[in-house]
Amino acid sequence: MAIEKVAVVSDGISARTKLFSPSECLTITDWAIRHGESHQGLVHTRQEASREPLRRCREYLVDPHAISFPDGSSVASRVYGAFALGNIWELEYSEVPSIRVMEYQKGDGYGAHTDWSNGAARMRKLSMTCQLTNEGNYQGGEVVLYAGPEDSPISRVHGMATIWPSWTLHEVLPVESGVRYALTAWAHGTPYR
Repeated sequence: MAIEKVAVVSDGISARTKLFSPSECLTITDWAIRHGESHQGLVHTRQEASREPLRRCREYLVDPHAISFPDGSSVASRVYGAFALGNIWELEYSEVPSIRVMEYQKGDGYGAHTDWSNGAARMRKLSMTCQLTNEGNYQGGEVVLYAGPEDSPISRVHGMATIWPSWTLHEVLPVESGVRYALTAWAHGTPYR
């Protein structure tokens, strides 16, 4: 399944493209669970270190070059291609340093945040998430972008990638039932001045 420029759709807040087929989503998820470096994905703010974490999930760091498909492409080549096609803001970036698979079980989510900060994430220009789970296999877990007067939930279509500027406020609402898997990646470039 090749990414085609005609497949990119934008609402001005984000860009979407079909990145993986359902069987490719399953291949990625299976590889992450069997081979990915796994750890609990907890994020606390400094003020809330003793309270409920901002993010609760399981995170798998994957080798995107190790996961390939019958058409000869890899997860890495598809993700780089999606960033190139979905960069409607023409932000300069040079690398995608990591690709992760997130596992959100019942009660897991990620409170409102941006993927850019003055700290470790200061080089992030673009953020991406791709739905790896069929939307009928879980309830809740919507990803919502807050970039204007109205909330903008991203697509829950299996294999659909959504890209947005990393400074955009967004959250993952808690999963109510089932398990949601999503691929996440960030395009990095020179830090803003």
